[in-house]
Amino acid sequence: MNAAVVICTRDRPALLEEAIDAARAASRPSDELVIVDSASRDPDAIALVAASADVPLVRCATPGVSRARNAGAAATSAPLIAFTDDDCRPQPGWTTALDAAFTDPRTGLVTGRILPDRTGGRALSVLLDDQPRVLVANDDPATAGSGANMAFRRGAFDAVGGFDDEFGPGARFRAAEDHDLFWRVLRAGWVGRYAPDAVVVHAQWRGLGAFLAANVGYGVGSGALAAKVASVDAARGRALLRAAFVDKGVRRALTHLRAGYELGALASLLTASGVVAGAARAVRHRWSAMPSDQSVEGTDELGGHVGP
Repeated sequence: MNAAVVICTRDRPALLEEAIDAARAASRPSDELVIVDSASRDPDAIALVAASADVPLVRCATPGVSRARNAGAAATSAPLIAFTDDDCRPQPGWTTALDAAFTDPRTGLVTGRILPDRTGGRALSVLLDDQPRVLVANDDPATAGSGANMAFRRGAFDAVGGFDDEFGPGARFRAAEDHDLFWRVLRAGWVGRYAPDAVVVHAQWRGLGAFLAANVGYGVGSGALAAKVASVDAARGRALLRAAFVDKGVRRALTHLRAGYELGALASLLTASGVVAGAARAVRHRWSAMPSDQSVEGTDELGGHVGP
């Protein structure tokens, strides 16, 4: 199946140029490519990059990566929708590897490996696992992958309403827009797959301040997602809250301290603080309707029902 590659950007034209080149080299001639400008303060700079590369550009006047990704999906027509970011470099064969993981018609989402562009330092959004695995509804969505390297069957994406605009950078809840969508797709009865052959390299460009702020944001998104899940499944929501606050926050901070990695301990504690803030902010939020727990085994790329 053909894929539509959606790259969202905001005020990073230099990174975007590299992302476009990499995405083209990683895609097949029949694949689509679209750029979404998420309310850049200098939209002309983004427009110039897109025009120079002869890539369609969608402009969103209101910031928010979820809003931008939804706009990019709406501007394309391929049966698979692949997402990456302007600071990511898809590697050769990326869309081919993603497509191969969708062979089973029950598969609604696929994630892939995310490598850092350098060793050491402050790595964010890295996933090194080299073993394929199946993703199911009971999994912690935070372990499934991330928005730097993800793809959806359009039928699954549309069935659950795409990304929730309340989540992600530029929105009220500053992260976890990817994990929220993973959870909803899997909860609706689709199967997910982690495909390590679909590789993206993530540029580690953030300085110390941005690195620490990102960890707070990750916590805010995780806490908010736990509250959202709890609104329909209290036990599952509590489990996700504990995993985010204790396992990935406080306990990880203690592990880093014992190892003498003080920066890692600080980052983990900031994540934990973000979890509390996000959950508190989201606990009274009125969430949109979500898919039921009833399985929908799968649909083909034309929207027709497919049995197991």
